[in-house]
Amino acid sequence: MFGIATRGVDAFPLTGRGWRDRLTPLQGISDVIGKRWMEGAVPLVLAAVLTTGVVFMTPVGATDAPLIMDEVAEKSLLAIGLTLVMVAGGIDLSIGSIVGCSSLAALTAFRVWGWPMEVVIPAAVILGAMLGAINGVLIAKMKMRPFITTLVTLVAFGGAAEALQSRYTNQLAFPKSDILWDFLGEGAIAGIPTAWAIFGIVLVVAHIGLTRSRWGWWVTAVGSDRRSARRNGIPVDRVVFLTYVLSGALAGLAGLLTAARLGRTDPAVGEGWELIALTAVVIGGVSLKGGRGSVVRAVAGMVVVAVILQASIAFTLEAGGYTAILALVLFSFAILDLKWGKYRLRIAEKLTIDPGRISVGPLVDVTEPGTVWSINSKLTDAPPIGLGTIEGAEDCALDDEGNLFCGDRRGWIWRFSGPDHTNGEVFARTGGMPLGHAWDRDGVLMVAVGGMGVYRVFPDGETKLVANQVRRSLTSLHDDSALRFADDLDTAPDGSIYVSDFSTRTNAAEYMVELVEYRPNGRIVRIDPDGSTDVVVSNYVFPNGICTSHDGQSILIASTGLFRVDRLWISGSKQGQFEPVMENLPGYCDNINRASDGNYWMSFIAMRTPMSDLLMKYPAVRRRMTREVPQDNWLVPQLNVSCVLKFDDQGNVLKVFWDKSLENYPMVTSINEHAGHLYLCGLLNNRVGRLQLDPEDVGDIDPRLVPGTTGRSLPFSEVAR
Repeated sequence: MFGIATRGVDAFPLTGRGWRDRLTPLQGISDVIGKRWMEGAVPLVLAAVLTTGVVFMTPVGATDAPLIMDEVAEKSLLAIGLTLVMVAGGIDLSIGSIVGCSSLAALTAFRVWGWPMEVVIPAAVILGAMLGAINGVLIAKMKMRPFITTLVTLVAFGGAAEALQSRYTNQLAFPKSDILWDFLGEGAIAGIPTAWAIFGIVLVVAHIGLTRSRWGWWVTAVGSDRRSARRNGIPVDRVVFLTYVLSGALAGLAGLLTAARLGRTDPAVGEGWELIALTAVVIGGVSLKGGRGSVVRAVAGMVVVAVILQASIAFTLEAGGYTAILALVLFSFAILDLKWGKYRLRIAEKLTIDPGRISVGPLVDVTEPGTVWSINSKLTDAPPIGLGTIEGAEDCALDDEGNLFCGDRRGWIWRFSGPDHTNGEVFARTGGMPLGHAWDRDGVLMVAVGGMGVYRVFPDGETKLVANQVRRSLTSLHDDSALRFADDLDTAPDGSIYVSDFSTRTNAAEYMVELVEYRPNGRIVRIDPDGSTDVVVSNYVFPNGICTSHDGQSILIASTGLFRVDRLWISGSKQGQFEPVMENLPGYCDNINRASDGNYWMSFIAMRTPMSDLLMKYPAVRRRMTREVPQDNWLVPQLNVSCVLKFDDQGNVLKVFWDKSLENYPMVTSINEHAGHLYLCGLLNNRVGRLQLDPEDVGDIDPRLVPGTTGRSLPFSEVAR
């Protein structure tokens, strides 16, 4: 986005940068290029430039608009049908011959056979659909190649039109009047010429059908990847067959309108129209490979072709000259479509990572002896739970009966029961990455699932979505409505749930990007008891841990990217205020949880180093690193760090525990206190540690309860769904 949307408290000033650093032009360009509607944007822009140049450099002007619209109205019907075929991955070269055959058949039925116009009109369209069905059967059912097949039917249908002309040449020469025939050729609907009005209706219906209907999605899926479409239950053959039928029907309608407007016809009508329609759809950005395209853009391409045609008439060019011009335009735009389709997403991907500059304070030396930060081995011998069974428990929660619930990278939630938590079983399956765990006021387990949102997990293992999106920012080019990475949460006394969504741009698997960008892409979201959501803090750099304070009047927020902890007042006289608690920490802080003695536990997932601090000053170096170096070799903080600290409400660090060996607990992402023990979780660990606390660290507060509540009415195992 070119600017950062502000909702709730604006945390951008915490970065220490000015207003210019709010602007992210490269990301804005990346967002625009990555939009689906940009697939045909460049061809359309060049088409607009080409049209403008033709208008200014030739005698073509406003007086030629009716003639141009006549051409557009009739030939755009072919472009619409051809777009449907090409989006499904095919091509139809026979549409010009279908136009000639349908127009001759309509005129013959009206003037020679004496059919009433009420029959002639649908008969012409049905004839076109039948000719298209021949293509559909040969291609969809008999698996013949579309190019060769429609090239053959181009000749065959053209031959049928010539035979019809030869058979009834004399009879067709005599005109015949009919009110419906005159209405099609010269009539109007609400002041709009009939052909224009019919074309407009077809365009709207085709656009809605292709972009908003299940069948339209099937067409796109078939053109994108037929094998995947078939595996997903899409009737591929039927979809392909129907696209050719519709293409033929629209060509038949175009032939009918052409015959009515001209009052005559011959086999030459429709000749070369397939080249005109193909040029129009390619100019409009319809992919020659299938899978993408728009009938609206195809019509815009037809306008360009019609303008070129009018210019060639103004300069009295022969038909061969006009065809040569179309061939040149088609060739140029085909190459452009190929290159733009190939490199568009690559360009967007290269521009999407746009590192920012962060101002940080001096680095604290944790290796200095005799300080509260002195490295020790207090975590090393903590007995493991679920050793070798768990794969990356980011966080955990314990119920009233002492059962331990923890997440797993595979999307599972484990339950370990018994006094020593030796009996483990898969309790629930989330389908995402279970991260933060917390209890709500009713004693139901709440889980922040990365990539999916916030879920309730009931005693029977069933999960229920609580929230997975917020209202989209009006000024954001990027869709920031989804909770892409809800990573921690906690419950407030009023029942609201506060969730940290560390990035509105990157997904769970791309967290390394946030450790390189240091952009304020994160936010804090409040989920009210009625399920409504609101952003209470925006423009935060990698918010992670969330913890309701002991008095219930504020929440503590850990910023992994800014090495700090902040407080958001949610009630009381300071409600809505935002203030620092801890700044310039020596590590990248993660989850925060309450301690039983009225203090708080927090972990570091990484430590700052002189190199990591230096890189923050040079975003251009980090940008080049992301473009030229594989992600595994990016210079990022030292992630394998086992560090747990206790701090008070004023931000004073009271104690720090380490696993100096890094053998048993190489990473600690969360700590939870229960019954005199500290439970150590780690996203890269294969266990949960259970550390016996010293009596001086244990108080009489139950840190699992929501502050301000007296307790749960029922144990978790008895909570009703």
